[in-house]
Parts: sequence; C-alpha cells; structure tokens
Amino acid sequence: MAQNRLGPNLGPASRHATAPHTDRSDMADQEYSRPRPRRRREGITIQDVADVAGVSIGTVSRVLNDRNWVSPATREKVMDAVRKTGFTANARARALVMQRTSSVALVLGAAPTALFEDPNYALILQEASRELAAANYSLVFLTAADAAERDRVAAFIRAGHVDGVMFVSPAESGHDPLLDLLESRALPVVVCGNPFAEARRLALVRTDDAPGCEALGRHFRDQGYRRTAAIAAYPDTLGPQQRIEAFTRGLGRDLAHLQPASQYSQADGYAAMAALLDGDLGIDSVFATSDLLAAGAIDALRARGLEVPGDIAVAGFDDSAVATRSAPALTTVHQPVAAVAQAMVREVLQAIDGTEATTRVLPTELIIRESA
Repeated sequence: MAQNRLGPNLGPASRHATAPHTDRSDMADQEYSRPRPRRRREGITIQDVADVAGVSIGTVSRVLNDRNWVSPATREKVMDAVRKTGFTANARARALVMQRTSSVALVLGAAPTALFEDPNYALILQEASRELAAANYSLVFLTAADAAERDRVAAFIRAGHVDGVMFVSPAESGHDPLLDLLESRALPVVVCGNPFAEARRLALVRTDDAPGCEALGRHFRDQGYRRTAAIAAYPDTLGPQQRIEAFTRGLGRDLAHLQPASQYSQADGYAAMAALLDGDLGIDSVFATSDLLAAGAIDALRARGLEVPGDIAVAGFDDSAVATRSAPALTTVHQPVAAVAQAMVREVLQAIDGTEATTRVLPTELIIRESA
C-alpha cells in the first residue's frame, strides 16, 4: 500500500449560519461570563478563543463546526475572539474537538506505476490534491492493486485515519471486495466512474460516454470507412461495453472485429493491433477504447510500414495528453478528467459536512484531429 500526504494539514474553514436567538449553549456558558487569565502557550489554541470570548470550549467547537444551536450573538462573540487571537483550527485541534482528521483518502485500485503509465490517473491525483488543499484538507494516496494491498487499505480505513474516501478503479471490474467495505462503513465515499454493474448505494462521479462515442461512430461513417475494428481492454465489463455499443450505434453497422487487450496500456494497444493485422481482416479503421490503446495501435501500424490515416484510421477515447503527443494527433472522445476529480472532492467534502453525496454525470464530446 503506497501512502503519501499532499496538501496542508489544516481543517476546513467555518461558515456562518442562522439559529434561534436563545439556546442551550448560552445558558451553559453563564459561568464563563468573565474571561479567565490566559496561560502561556506556544501557539493559540481553542482554549484561548474560549477565554477571550468568555464561553466554553464546547461552544467554540460548535461555532467552528457550524452547528445551528448557537445564538447569533454568541456566534459573533466567538468569531470576534477568533479574529482577535488569530486562531487557526489545525488538524490536531480539529481531530480533538470535532473528531475529524482533515484528511481524505484517494484509493487507486492499481499499482503505483499506473500514475506514470496513464496520464488520467496523474491528472486525477493532481486536481484532487489541489481541490482538497483549497478546502484545508490533506490527501492520503493509497493503492489497492492486489488482495494484500486491499487488506491494508481496509485496515487503514477502519482505523479512522481519514474523514472520507474517493475510490478510482482501473477498470469496470465487476465485483471488488473493497467496495463492500466502503459501502458498509459509516464514512463518506465517492467512486470515480462506474466500476460495478450491480446496484450500490455509493455515489458516483462519471462521464456519459455515449454521446461522444456515438458522434465518433457517425464521423467514421461520414468519412466512408467500411470495415472497422475495435480494441478494448476489459471488453466484458460495463464501461468498454457501453463505449463500443454507442460507437456502433453511430457507425450504423456491426464491427468487423472486436480485439481484446489485457490492460489500458500502449504496449497492449500495440499487441492488439498486431493481432488484427495478422488476422488479415481487411480493416480500414480502428476505434480503441482509450488513447493509450490507440497510440499503441499507431505504433504497430507504423512498424508494419502502414500510414495513419491513409491505410488505416485510428481513434481513441479520453483526450488525454497522449492524444496530442501521438503522431499523427489522435481523433478521440474528450472526457473531462479534471472536472471529474474536482467534482469528486466537492461531493466527498459535502458528505463529510453532513449532506449526502450525490451521483454526478459529466458530458463527453468528439475531438477531431489527424488520425481519423
């Protein structure tokens, strides 16, 4: 299990909220009407804020945690003390007072090397870290590529080291025992993509692949391609199936062949394209279900002395950095990976604050370049 902490280790900022004019905390704080003498400390603490405001530590924590049972007058008194003291609710204080860690786990169901092989994972990590830092949360990065790593991740989550979890699956792999744990815990969880066919209570942030893939199929049809093959990693799982079905609808005819690939990698795209060429299927175009697969397919075609798109056109899916680095640049379906990561963070933080996370679906679109 790889683990890194990214971002400042501070708690989220408080928000003002309306409340009834009188409340239990005001009565409980009558005994604190006179500020106590302040003790010397190395840093400003929640006790310092309570002393200056003349209230209890409990009331300060309720104000900082945006609870509604504090009167406007008391709330303003506490916030004035916060401003006067320069108090910052650091992670340790929040953990003690509000039972929070100010950390969120990003769990990648793949080996750490996937960050270097697939630019989408690196972008998700970068954007999620940035969004969490803006909310004064730390990101804890964990990998769960095999059973042993999943067990360590499960133990880490059970121990209460994070306030929420964002789960990124490398593929729509059907059933993952880690998902059972995440669903069973009273912990905010948001899942990237749709890695399960069965109904689950977990909130998703995913893209709607169908419109972009249908548009790509229509583009292939309009370009006059007659025999089209597809290359798909994990072809028996939900995501690739949906992409291929939508592409085929736009194409208006059946595929000449569906070539499976082991993983979303450039090497697997090369091997799949080589198998298609060895099969002598007479294809004139290929749709690969990721840009990495498409880039590998182009490498294989060039190794055989074939031109893209002159001999065989190639298109991908993702619109990742690979798409523009490829030669020729890839025609592809754009999915907004950065926006997905940002939405995941917003949903998990919303759930941590007590509002149920909801499923978010973001659009895809066709990007036409030179390869098809």
